[in-house]
Amino acid sequence: MADNYLEKRMEEYRAGRLAPKTRVVVRDTRQMKREPGEYSLVFPPMRVAIIGGDVGMVGALARKFRSVGCQVALCHGDSKNCTRIAQTEGCRYYPFDPQVAENRLRMIDDLTVRWGGTDVVIDLRGMDDWAEEMAGLLLLHSHPDFGFVQSVEVGFEE
Repeated sequence: MADNYLEKRMEEYRAGRLAPKTRVVVRDTRQMKREPGEYSLVFPPMRVAIIGGDVGMVGALARKFRSVGCQVALCHGDSKNCTRIAQTEGCRYYPFDPQVAENRLRMIDDLTVRWGGTDVVIDLRGMDDWAEEMAGLLLLHSHPDFGFVQSVEVGFEE
């Protein structure tokens, strides 16, 4: 009996059903008073995959996207820190090295089966430590109204 219970709990954990429930508060923006020059964005539900990168940046991005009600999946080799991020923020975590192409493809295939695909893929491999504000910028540019932003590559001088 204990084995069945543990198996069921592991299944629920892997499926993300044990993640803390997030509460999204929707406000009627038409009734809110805005100052001149202010702009308000309402984010639709999005499915986001974050691949590799600095753990601090991964955590900041996960918080930003989860704060607007997005589903977030992480693919990173740092199991200790990313497991904590996933449990705290309610993300899905794939604990393997994202440098291996087969691992990345397996993650995307699994998200396609579970979520029906992804809307935003953020590949942070090879990036240095970024500031917290960059997470907000990436969130903003992921909004569907900014459809002109298809891909952003940051070049590095060698």
